Amino acid sequence: MKKTIKITGGISGVIATGSFQNLRPTFSWEETIEDCEMTDIEITERIKELYGKSFAMLKEAEQKAIVERIQRERQDLRIILSDKGNLLPSVTSIIGYDADFFVSPEELTQYASQGNIIHSKVTHFINTKEWVLAKALQDVWTDIVILTKGNLKLEVDIGDFPEFLKKYPISGMTVGTRFMYDDEGYCGTPDFIGIPDFKEALKIPTMFDVKRTPDVIKNGMQLAAYCKYYKLKQAIVVPLNDKTAQNFSKPVIYDEKKLEGYFQMFKNKQKEFKQRYSI
Repeated sequence: MKKTIKITGGISGVIATGSFQNLRPTFSWEETIEDCEMTDIEITERIKELYGKSFAMLKEAEQKAIVERIQRERQDLRIILSDKGNLLPSVTSIIGYDADFFVSPEELTQYASQGNIIHSKVTHFINTKEWVLAKALQDVWTDIVILTKGNLKLEVDIGDFPEFLKKYPISGMTVGTRFMYDDEGYCGTPDFIGIPDFKEALKIPTMFDVKRTPDVIKNGMQLAAYCKYYKLKQAIVVPLNDKTAQNFSKPVIYDEKKLEGYFQMFKNKQKEFKQRYSI
C-alpha cells in the first residue's frame, strides 16, 4: 500500500574547542516522500544516509571552529581544510608556532611582511624577468603599510635576486604553488624549483627558498617538508638581504642526507603543534 512518509536524520553536538566557549550546532535533514513504496529496511538505510550527511556537517563545523580559535590566538598561523576534509597547518606555521615565546606577535607580523615582499618580488622576476620595487606590485601593498608603520622600521626593498643569479646561476625556474599533503598532515607553498648551475650544488631539480636571514635548522625543516612532497633530493636557501654590499649572501645547500634528518625534526615539531592546538 502506497503512503506518504517523512524521513528525518540529524545530529547535534557540543564543540568545546571552538572560538567560543561552547558551540552547540544542530544539523538535520527531512524528506517527505509521497506514494512511498520503500520497505522498512530501505527507510532505515535512508535515515542512516541522512544521519551521515549531518555528521559530516557537524565535523566540518568543528574543524572550522578549531581554525577560528587558533587564528584568534595567532593570526600569523595558517590552517586550511583540505579537499579530503582534513585540517592541514602550513609547514611554516608548524615550525614557527612557538615563535611568539621570543618575539611579539606584532614583530612577527612585520618580519612576515618583509618576507612576503621578497617572495613576491622573486616570483615576479621568475615570471617576467623584471626586478621591480615593491611599490610596483599590488599584492604587497598591505605588507608595505605594515613595514612603514611598524616599530621595527624594516626596509621595504632589500636583496638583489638578479645579481645573485649572476654568481649562482639557476635554470628552469618555476614558481611553486600551494600543495595539500593529506598523508603527512600539512600544506605549503614553496618559493620555486629549478636546477642549480654552480659548482657547490648538484645539477638536479632542487627546491629553493628565499630568506632574509637564513636559519639552518628552521629552513632545513621547512625545505625537508617541501622536498618530501615533491620527492626532491636537494634544497637550497637563497639569502637576500641588506647585510652585505652585494645585497645577497652565499646559498645554503641541503643534500639528501641532511634533508632526511631535518624531516624527522619537522615531524617531531608537528607532534608538538598538534598537542598545543588539539588538532
